[in-house]
Amino acid sequence: MPKVSEQYKEEKKNLILQGALRCFGEKGYEATTIDDIVRVSNLSKGAIYNYFNSKEEIYLQLLQGETRDFFLEVQSEYHTLKTATEKLRFLFQRFQKQQLTDERRKSFRLYTEFWLYSARQEDLKKLMEERYQEFTGFIQEIIKEGQESGEFKPMDAEFIAQIFWAIRDGNALHSSLLGEEEKYKKTWEMIEEFFISGISSSTSRE
Repeated sequence: MPKVSEQYKEEKKNLILQGALRCFGEKGYEATTIDDIVRVSNLSKGAIYNYFNSKEEIYLQLLQGETRDFFLEVQSEYHTLKTATEKLRFLFQRFQKQQLTDERRKSFRLYTEFWLYSARQEDLKKLMEERYQEFTGFIQEIIKEGQESGEFKPMDAEFIAQIFWAIRDGNALHSSLLGEEEKYKKTWEMIEEFFISGISSSTSRE
């Protein structure tokens, strides 16, 4: 039997992931079945189970890819940013620049659906909590950096980080259902100013 190359495995795996993402976007997470993914990816059910044990594992792999891409992008830019304020503004402007395409709207709704679904599954809930801690921890370090430099008020950094992601997720979900492109961008502009103003020390605003 010929040996299958790693490149071949990666291509098949990506084919499954892209097919699953399409199905999740069209039908939602819970309504999507492995048979749907088989149909869209043009692979056998056996081939899919050769790479993934479950639908949950497929979505988690997609989520891990998004997480990896986010941190790679941010880290590639952060070395040019000198202050904590600049780092937060970079994130807000990154959100603002994201086009509110139909695919992005579906992605926002899918993430919210899976978050709610995972709350009823103890093993998935733990994984999602770990991801949440990774993101809030990242913001928390920026807040602490700003507090040490005198840019930000001496507030609870963990709490501020949680508020940051609550605002981000809330605006993303709202915009995925009701938002228009222009209003989406304008909302991010206002959120950026409200948030930065709210945590900045009086000396940093002078």
